[in-house]
Amino acid sequence: MSTFIEHEYKPHKKQLEVHKSAARFVVLNTGRRFGKSIMAYNHVLKKALEKPGRYWIVSPTYRQAKDIYWREIVAKYTPKELIKRMNDTELLIELKAPGGQTSYIELKGADNPDRLRGARIDGLVLDEAAFMKPFVWHEILEPILAESGGWAFFISTPKGFNWFYDMAETAKRVRGWEYFHFTCYDNPYFPAKELDRIKEETPEDTWAQEYMAEFTKNAGLVFNEFDTAIHVIDIESPKEGWVNYRSIDFGQTNPTAVLWIGVDINGNIFVYDELYRTNLYTSELAHLINAKSTGYFTATYGDSAAAQSIKDLSEHGLYVIPTTKTKGASREDYVKAGIEKLKGLLKVNENTGKPKIFVARHCQNLIDEFLSYEWVTLKKENEGDVNKPEKPKKVNDHALDALRQFIYEYTKPMKYEQKTYQPNDSITGY
Repeated sequence: MSTFIEHEYKPHKKQLEVHKSAARFVVLNTGRRFGKSIMAYNHVLKKALEKPGRYWIVSPTYRQAKDIYWREIVAKYTPKELIKRMNDTELLIELKAPGGQTSYIELKGADNPDRLRGARIDGLVLDEAAFMKPFVWHEILEPILAESGGWAFFISTPKGFNWFYDMAETAKRVRGWEYFHFTCYDNPYFPAKELDRIKEETPEDTWAQEYMAEFTKNAGLVFNEFDTAIHVIDIESPKEGWVNYRSIDFGQTNPTAVLWIGVDINGNIFVYDELYRTNLYTSELAHLINAKSTGYFTATYGDSAAAQSIKDLSEHGLYVIPTTKTKGASREDYVKAGIEKLKGLLKVNENTGKPKIFVARHCQNLIDEFLSYEWVTLKKENEGDVNKPEKPKKVNDHALDALRQFIYEYTKPMKYEQKTYQPNDSITGY
């Protein structure tokens, strides 16, 4: 079947350009109101009716997949005579495919990445890809497609210069990829006058990013000092003479983030490797850390709130020093203190022209968090308040938490006290 079947979907000119792409990998950077989710579903539907197979649409969360696609799009745009079965729990549609065979379309959420492992799929769409973690593609979905030879669409509005920006740059220069950029005005079905009204009421930066699909630095970023051109470098392993550390932010359904960090003789800090995985058993975590670790480590830090995880790792020969907050400080104070220290290290020194901290280019999850970690404005207690206190939004921060706790410990004033360490003490370096 080479054309869209006659039903509710009538692609406009720009959508049709994307549908006609022969590239295996397509990056579509588009503003709001373009109709990207409707386009995405109908593209998958067309592919499923042309070739029997399994196709996925992955949204940032399962809830988004259900609310946007299942409740609004699937019922409207799937001809009932082609449906063999629908499963409301699994968000699965079985379709009649050529030759009496069956195709499957499944809706998934990137917020539970382990449910994405193990399946064979023939094509997928990552909708709002900029709002997913890069490891979901690089470590889970890309290997699946490498096995099947399937295709992928990356569709999103931008979110700063994060991994979706990198994918857009890849699509511009690599054979087998294609890049499209459309704005909200490219949808002829949405009134231009209404868009003009929205433009008048929307901050300039927000309009540029959300509606014109321009890659811009988010004004609400916590680490607005971070610049990939300055702070990201090509480095694969620690250098001779560095003092090396590890830092762990423990998670379960949230990712566990581990960073490998080296400090040179001048106090420059280099994050040279990372681990970013969900649902790891302690034995698996210990194995992965040991596999990535060479040489001696002066310390391995971990959040003191994860006391059981720290104890469990010690049984596998990994001794973690619990990070300690200043006496009487709340978690919020502790986080803000770490942020301020880290922001100071990111600043470029006027004399040297360089910052004090660098990140290896392959540490994509940490880089992505630097580029997406935002302040959230707290609700004012009364309308008379002129201050709008802010705190960091508790998302996109697992690798940053690991880095922040290292920075906090590394820059703390040292207390010299005599102590004889026993075998069960929390020390590291072995």
